[in-house]
Amino acid sequence: MFDFVFGFIWSAFAYVAGIVGVISCITYAIAQVAQLVCKPQNLKVKYNAQWALVTGASSGIGKSLVERLATDGLNVVMVALDDSILADSFAELQKKYTKVSLRKVGVNLGGDEAAYMPAIVKATEDIDVTLIFNNAGFILPGFFAESAKERMIANYNCNATAAVYITHHFLRRMIKDKRRGLVTFTSSAGAYFPGPTAALYSSTKAFLTSFAISIAGELRDVGIDVVVVHPSPIQSNFYRGTADQLGSLKQAQKAAVSPFVIADAILSAAGRLVVWDQGSTCAAFRLTLKTFDFAFFNEVTSRLACYFNPDHKELVKKSELRK
Repeated sequence: MFDFVFGFIWSAFAYVAGIVGVISCITYAIAQVAQLVCKPQNLKVKYNAQWALVTGASSGIGKSLVERLATDGLNVVMVALDDSILADSFAELQKKYTKVSLRKVGVNLGGDEAAYMPAIVKATEDIDVTLIFNNAGFILPGFFAESAKERMIANYNCNATAAVYITHHFLRRMIKDKRRGLVTFTSSAGAYFPGPTAALYSSTKAFLTSFAISIAGELRDVGIDVVVVHPSPIQSNFYRGTADQLGSLKQAQKAAVSPFVIADAILSAAGRLVVWDQGSTCAAFRLTLKTFDFAFFNEVTSRLACYFNPDHKELVKKSELRK
């Protein structure tokens, strides 16, 4: 009798698990097919827009976004760290796109709100910015407990809180003026996985994803679309000064593709899809979590990462606290 009951329960469980697995894979495949048929759109036409704002605009994905937007006749506010990279990119793009207006705002998004919002507000108070691209971000390699807290807070602010403040300010303006618009976030494939040896990166990107899909449901009825994109490795300054610290970043850099791929993905997704997974790395991460339960996978990761993660072992050798 026991064998019969056990066999029945096991068969029922296997049947239900199989159905759930098939549904999960089919629904994910539908989203991927939708991505294949979506092509970049002219956002100036789609949203009757005049101005866009891009953070992290001096290089990589941000600069590629500025170029795509300017090509379509949109004026762009370029927000980035006030350094020679921003100055050079701004001069280059002004010369290249003479039919549109570009403005630059050199600020440190890793500081407190007061360090950047007043400058952004002042630079945009006389224009209607209805396309927002929250793209700025960087990775801080190392053990969380051994990283300088000032650098950690700067990383946290740049990757997460700056996007909240900027989005909040411009959403209020758009809603008050009854204007259609778009808000986008550059997350990461890393948002789906834990990130030991770069804890703030994965966690802040996971926050961006959750934040984006949460506000998306609040804004559709007022004509404001939200997009969050999860790039696989991209050719950009993202790796500058960090790839030599983590072996995983060196490997990722080898597989990196042009940042224009992400710019085109965002222009394709606008008003069509909220979540866009780009590239094989992101797909592999998602499929892993369709094979293993999230809680189970992370239980295993938390116990075994220190033994099988080469970056962990290298950081141990350099550690001052663990000697």
